[in-house]
Amino acid sequence: MIRNFVRAAASQSAVSITRSTPFVGSRFFSMTSSNSGRGFKQGRGTGDSGQSSLYNSERRWKDDDTFNALGTTDELSSYLGVCGSSAQNDGGMDDVVETLTRLQCCLQDVGAHLATPPKSSSERKQKKTMFDVAMVEWINAEIDRYGDDLPAIRQFILSGGGVTSANLQYARAICRRAERSVVPLMREENIDPMALKFLNRMSDLLFVLGRTACMRNKFDELTYLRPDSFTNMKWDRKSLHDKKK
Repeated sequence: MIRNFVRAAASQSAVSITRSTPFVGSRFFSMTSSNSGRGFKQGRGTGDSGQSSLYNSERRWKDDDTFNALGTTDELSSYLGVCGSSAQNDGGMDDVVETLTRLQCCLQDVGAHLATPPKSSSERKQKKTMFDVAMVEWINAEIDRYGDDLPAIRQFILSGGGVTSANLQYARAICRRAERSVVPLMREENIDPMALKFLNRMSDLLFVLGRTACMRNKFDELTYLRPDSFTNMKWDRKSLHDKKK
């Protein structure tokens, strides 16, 4: 879990979460060992009946609010992989790729927290999957780190500005949906509201990263124009009953 890494790092160093030190000073993600077992998930078929298990082993229908939130955060994490691959292909975006990978790791912890409803989970499992506020502190620092290098916004910005920028803005929209999917859990399951705050701030960061990609790749930033600025909005109308001449 990310919080365990943060605490371990804090005990070894005086490094704090600042704008110049995004999250922690070194990478905390790694590839899974190739000799750790079979290359597919164990226990296949347990969800064939339309139900699945949460981390506390509670069985629920797959259209339950919790699985809806888990599925949307998983979709978001998956699409961040698309964004990261696109940024990597651009070149000169290693820091953005790093940030996106760390966001994926954070989403794993968010998912673990959502999958452990406080009302039906043991204290031990709740403690193991409690949300770490350090992730919110880190994401705020990242917003400032990238945002300070961007020009001020004077008009509404449209998705576009290159493939990577457009992908990041699409990820932002998915993040907004993930945020909405968590709201029922905060009301009914008593999950940590900081998890919702993290997703809200994450959408801000993805917006900033989208602008960063547009700027670094030297694309024009697309901005909103009133429809009447490019069309007079007048249409020729003809009755469908008019006979062709």
